[in-house]
Amino acid sequence: MESKEIFTNKIWVNVLADLKEKVDENTYSLLSGLDNVEIKNNSLYIYTPDNVYKTWILADLLEDITSSAKKVIGQDVNIKVISLKEIKNQKKEEEKKQEDKNFYGYLTLNPKLTFKNLVIGNNNKVAYQSCIAVAENPGKIFNPLFIYGDVGLGKTHMLHATAYHLLKRNQNAKIIYTTADTFASEMFSYIQKGMILEFRKRYKDVDLLLMDDIQFLVGKERTQIEFYHIFNILYTTGKQIILSSDQPPNSLRGIEKRLISRFNSGLIVEITKPDLETKISIINKKASEYNIAIPREVAIFLSKIVNSSVRELEGAVKRLKAYCEIMGRPLNLETAKTVLKDIVELKEIKPISVETIIDEVCNYFKIDKKDLLSDKKNKNLVIARQIAMYLSKTLTEESLSSLSTYFKKKNHSTIISACNKVEDLIDKDRKFKLIVDFLKDKLIAS
Repeated sequence: MESKEIFTNKIWVNVLADLKEKVDENTYSLLSGLDNVEIKNNSLYIYTPDNVYKTWILADLLEDITSSAKKVIGQDVNIKVISLKEIKNQKKEEEKKQEDKNFYGYLTLNPKLTFKNLVIGNNNKVAYQSCIAVAENPGKIFNPLFIYGDVGLGKTHMLHATAYHLLKRNQNAKIIYTTADTFASEMFSYIQKGMILEFRKRYKDVDLLLMDDIQFLVGKERTQIEFYHIFNILYTTGKQIILSSDQPPNSLRGIEKRLISRFNSGLIVEITKPDLETKISIINKKASEYNIAIPREVAIFLSKIVNSSVRELEGAVKRLKAYCEIMGRPLNLETAKTVLKDIVELKEIKPISVETIIDEVCNYFKIDKKDLLSDKKNKNLVIARQIAMYLSKTLTEESLSSLSTYFKKKNHSTIISACNKVEDLIDKDRKFKLIVDFLKDKLIAS
């Protein structure tokens, strides 16, 4: 049986023979030089060396070739004229797109670092709003955007989240997230390969450049020169640049003045340490991510004793989860103190006393301490007394017997009954719960 290739060649030879009677000698000579043909799916594919041949055949010879092919094959046949040069260029373009995809994704963005997973507080609100504005109008406003703040406050999270926000709006956006150290290492690798022009081109083609830890450019003169030129190209072509550092531009000693000038030309925002409420929100957010329920008194305790670094707050939540799961212990204030004793000086934290609790409750309800510790049945006094008992049992290490003595009761059943009533009201009455939470938070925070 003849091979498919031999069969196709025979058909093309016969088509050419029939065409010889229809075209001039020069045209026939040119057509005879086209020996790259194939038949598939009732179509005759003619591959030309370039677009000039393709255009010529389609414009002047398509009708004659179709007629001759039908005569030789014995049925209608579609003629497909394809430029080999066009195929080659398309292949190169696809390879380039793949290279670009690999290159622009060489430092993969962390899918967990999105704005959805970022706790917004007074400490980072301005940076957050600036990043949103930049992602929605890249290169139009706040360019460059320079974010600075201490280690562990969420600068990297902010950069990754901005990239994801832009990708939601434009999935074809070319984005590079890198660090100053990585930029320097990659640059010297390209220099060693003699490909520095390729390195520059790829960086200059981005829509958004995110460079973390810009302070690590300090002292790296060659890297600064390269970055300066890339920065200028991106800026002048309207591409967005976002930089992060542990200090503001003017404090970066060892970086060229012309670069500092570029950094200062945009918007400079600071991320500060989170306040108490923001830290509590961060702890609750991380607890939700790690599927662990953290009582509010524990969250407040963590926010007071753990360094303001978001990273350390997350680390504390992880440790509590691991300890409780491995040891089979409930998560409460005492567990938190045990687990975190090596990262905080607990002796510096003054224990909450029953006296302090009674004073705080009396101050809130505007009642006299003697009345609270009496047997008076006034409704306001009864509620305050029960809350004081509940908080004393919850926030101190005193035994029930000891608490009975503090509150001048004959036995501890009164303490237990008061605690049960408070817990029941917390579940049923939102306003009552807010009062108890307020007092509890104030006591722990103080």
